Amino acid sequence: MKLRLTIINVVLPLLTLLALGFLPETTFLLPDYVSTALILFTLGRAFLLLQQQTVFSVLPMLLISLPESVHLGVDIYAPFALPSFLLYLWVVNLQWGQRPWLHPLHLLNLVLLGLFFGLSHRLINVPASWVNHAYFSMHWVAMFVALTPLLFVRLWARIGRWSSYWPLLVIVAFNFKWGSENYLVLWVSLSALFSLTLDSYVMAFVDELTGIPGRRALEFKLKTQGKHYYVAMVDVDHFKKFNDTYGHQVGDDVLKVIAKLISQTRGANAYRYGGEEFCLVFSKSAQEDVLSALELTRKSIEEYALYPKSLVRKKNKRGEKTKTKPLHITASFGVCQQSANDGYERVIERADKALYKAKQAGRNCVSVAK
Repeated sequence: MKLRLTIINVVLPLLTLLALGFLPETTFLLPDYVSTALILFTLGRAFLLLQQQTVFSVLPMLLISLPESVHLGVDIYAPFALPSFLLYLWVVNLQWGQRPWLHPLHLLNLVLLGLFFGLSHRLINVPASWVNHAYFSMHWVAMFVALTPLLFVRLWARIGRWSSYWPLLVIVAFNFKWGSENYLVLWVSLSALFSLTLDSYVMAFVDELTGIPGRRALEFKLKTQGKHYYVAMVDVDHFKKFNDTYGHQVGDDVLKVIAKLISQTRGANAYRYGGEEFCLVFSKSAQEDVLSALELTRKSIEEYALYPKSLVRKKNKRGEKTKTKPLHITASFGVCQQSANDGYERVIERADKALYKAKQAGRNCVSVAK
């Protein structure tokens, strides 16, 4: 699910930016206060979501969007202003993760931002001999600056991190004169807000550890579901043993494996309910098909051999051949069908009781609620 949202987050802004280059020239002008408000909303949301790179990346866009009456607007055409802006955004986009706000790396960001502010306001005296070299073609430089942060995209982790990349990309588009300044400022504001909104959605509805939808998404699904659907509660057998014997890291690996395997259940949507419990929802299926799919999933879990990375080879035995035995996991299932008068809470309760019967019957089986 997170992968699909990431693809949407990347493709949609890129397509809209591409479309800007084919829009006809018009006299449309976005009021400065609207652009400033959008940038402020973006900054506030980035700060609340702890997206520090986005805060630093969008901050200079606020200076650009300010109305002329404020007298803080920047002159991006000042000598070396655009190169310093690219340098600043490039350094910010080579970063990832959260750090203290007074971290040396963030202080470097502020120094580079101050350099851009000084050059764009002509507060820094540029020697006359340098001015002749200030307006060189930066097409290849801009392409290099735009592409190099993508080498570290796997380290960005969260979808909202892309909102820091869009200001860099819009400056590249500005350098290539891909669209009018008003359109580009509007695009970067909406694209950054879109990425941060998707990040908020992931934090609210997707389980961070397993990557599948969480309990809040399950409740929304069941509230909007029709009638006569099936709910199956899934519980990892003897999960406490994995944590106590091998550590919580191995316990996390077990949960990730369970989430992966139950997500492959035919005709069902998988959710993490909480702890070691998961939930499967069958929207439109006959009972025979539901039980058949659950039995296949139960067998796939039982037959799965888990080799946790933390147990494969110990540090003091590197270079030696070690025979690590795989861990075997089993799970119990309790399933029930929603009846005409049952709310989703009642359905989950009945499925949970069926799960308890499966535990009493010896675990690693499927129990059906009456």
